[in-house]
Amino acid sequence: MTVPNTASVYAELRQTYEEFTQTEDISLLLAPETTQRLVDLMEWISEAAEERGSPLFLRVARLMAWVHLHRWQDDPSREGASGELDRVLGASFLLPYGKGAPEPFDDLIDRLHQALVTHPVDPALLQDAAGDLVAIADRYGCTGALSHGLRYMTRALELVPEDDPVWAVVALNLCAAVLVQWRLTGESEHLDTAADRGLRALSRLPTSDPDLAAYLNQLGRLLMMRSVKGSDIEDVDRAIELYTRAVNTDAAPEELVRHTLEELGLAWKQRHRLSGRRGDLDQAMEALCQVVSDRGPLGQASHAAADTLASCWEERASHTDEAEDLRHALRLRSLLVAERKAPQDLIDLAGVQERLFQRSGQAELLNASISHYARAEAADPGNASALIGLAWALKLRFEHFGDGADRDAAISAARQAVDRTPPGHRSLGRRLAILASALTTRVQMTGNTPDLVEGLKVIDRALALPDESDEDRAQQLLNKSALIAVRYELTDDPEDNDLQTELCREAVELLPDGHPKKGMYRTNLISSHLQRYRRTGHPDDLEATLHVSELALAEMPADHPRRPGILSNTALALLGSLEDGFDEAKLRRTVELLTEALTYTTPRQPLDAMLRVNRGTALRHSDRPEDLECALRDWCTAARNEAASPDMRLAAATAWARGCAELGRWADAVAAYGLAVDLLTSVAGLQLQHADQETRLTKWTRLAWEAVAAALENDDPDRALELLEAGRCVQWNHQLRNAGELALLADSQPELAAEIERVSAALGVVWSEAVTPVFPTSPPSGGKMLNQQ
Repeated sequence: MTVPNTASVYAELRQTYEEFTQTEDISLLLAPETTQRLVDLMEWISEAAEERGSPLFLRVARLMAWVHLHRWQDDPSREGASGELDRVLGASFLLPYGKGAPEPFDDLIDRLHQALVTHPVDPALLQDAAGDLVAIADRYGCTGALSHGLRYMTRALELVPEDDPVWAVVALNLCAAVLVQWRLTGESEHLDTAADRGLRALSRLPTSDPDLAAYLNQLGRLLMMRSVKGSDIEDVDRAIELYTRAVNTDAAPEELVRHTLEELGLAWKQRHRLSGRRGDLDQAMEALCQVVSDRGPLGQASHAAADTLASCWEERASHTDEAEDLRHALRLRSLLVAERKAPQDLIDLAGVQERLFQRSGQAELLNASISHYARAEAADPGNASALIGLAWALKLRFEHFGDGADRDAAISAARQAVDRTPPGHRSLGRRLAILASALTTRVQMTGNTPDLVEGLKVIDRALALPDESDEDRAQQLLNKSALIAVRYELTDDPEDNDLQTELCREAVELLPDGHPKKGMYRTNLISSHLQRYRRTGHPDDLEATLHVSELALAEMPADHPRRPGILSNTALALLGSLEDGFDEAKLRRTVELLTEALTYTTPRQPLDAMLRVNRGTALRHSDRPEDLECALRDWCTAARNEAASPDMRLAAATAWARGCAELGRWADAVAAYGLAVDLLTSVAGLQLQHADQETRLTKWTRLAWEAVAAALENDDPDRALELLEAGRCVQWNHQLRNAGELALLADSQPELAAEIERVSAALGVVWSEAVTPVFPTSPPSGGKMLNQQ
């Protein structure tokens, strides 16, 4: 830019500034044309080194300083306002001794110039001016002022001999400046220098120094920042030592002690993260409990400290069986929600409620968890953390109470969470796992082929993610094995059974001995070995099943919520061994294991039905009349459990009917067969593709004939005809019911009926394109196995 052109731009800016001083209309200085003039003049100043000190140069610098000052003063909180203040300083530095610069920068720059022109340079003046620059940066967030302050402070430290008492003061001031830089930018190139110099300076301070506690606190924070950057446990240990000294320093201000206790708690928690020691976690909680209470308003304690203490309670609950730890966390999370009302606080509270539900089984806790996840998503639409938490909580509620709407809503929420998670996000693998788990739950109940295909794609996507931990990979393998198990039920392909076993074994081997989930994961391995034994009849498969069962029972505590699965599958393994020859002791042990498993359930839970089917199957091996009566009661209860899956209820109703028929109780047999035939419409439900409906019905081809025979034995030919028609025409009845309902709708709302018919036809095309060939299997003759996810 030429000088004449610069003079013209300067004159225009000067005129605008004078008009502003007369009218105080700030819009004049914020106008785009004013901004452009400032940019042009800054470009000229940056390039016009030969003009430095000329009258025009000084006038331009002075005018720019004042214009930027007024722009900053208009709204210091405006985004980018700190940059305006940095430009005030930048322009003021160009003025000799700050003459003509706005206050207080004129005095600051004057002192800085005085320090620099002194021969030798006066380090005391230099560090004072540098300290003022850092203070401005700390107060207003000016990174330019901070950069200048750190540069001059570092230079001052180099100029002072280390044996000079001033050196310690300058070194500790550098520590304070680096803390400001870390807060504003999240990094500092002076971190190592400041920490090392600060530790050396600390040893030279008298214990009577009134600022000793503050210096100890600052150095502790520096070391913690370095530990976060480098994961060095020695820095954490030294920080803990410094914080402890600061807390115990005589006459330390009460507020500083409180802040230091909060930071001491954070330091112990960081040490726990690095060491894994339970004692470190207890130390963190001891420090934080001195300043944070879950019994009332948080008061002066920071929300960050309350959040940390809550996370400590939650962490300790993962290592103990004490539900009281979770209750402490629940109270703190509730206080944070009440005081901050942030979506993340709602998510954290919901997570604690969900965990407490799994310990206590109190439905109101799970309902509250779902409500809080939903509130968090409503407050921040599309929040993936809220959506995935909601998905998991809904899945839990479905598993415990059997409402299919919860299961479907869980899948929908999980899909949304995955769609809103960017590639490479650290939580993507976990969210994919939850989506796959929710899909698996529905596939296990419905056999829906599209869900099966989608679930396998989701899991393969998760397994392809880089940098997944062994625990995360084990979870993905477990989910895949569950889906492969469903496919094996549909196709009877032995390769699927072998693949399922291999996936379960790999998942278990990825977890180290003593891992809290290892016993739970063995449950699935037990299932796969047992399925393979049923397929092959080979004694090695049965031996492997029993061996894994013994390991799992030894690893899982008596009150573990997943223990029923191991008990059930161990019982089925023992039951399988009876096929080689009846053994009364094995039978009683089988019944004992299933009876223990039933103590974990209520009659309205899906798991209760599965366990009763298994116990009934076991008791059926006995010749004792009382055992058969007990089996009939179990099957009857399971068949009438509306929370159980249609497949489970159908298996129970059929076993109940056949047992009654064997005893010649034909009226009871007809009632049981009637329920079984009615359940066929649910087993081959409308939500399934036509081919899948056929596959599932093929498993029960004899059911209608058995029902007819029972009705005839009961001398009831009319009921026999009803059962025959109901059992032979399931798919046809689906079509007739749909057609009838559509016809009724057409009478009142013909346009809506036509639209439904059009959409149904379109969906039919879509679903038919996704059909996977399936092959019929015979109905299961043994008990039902329980897979864990």
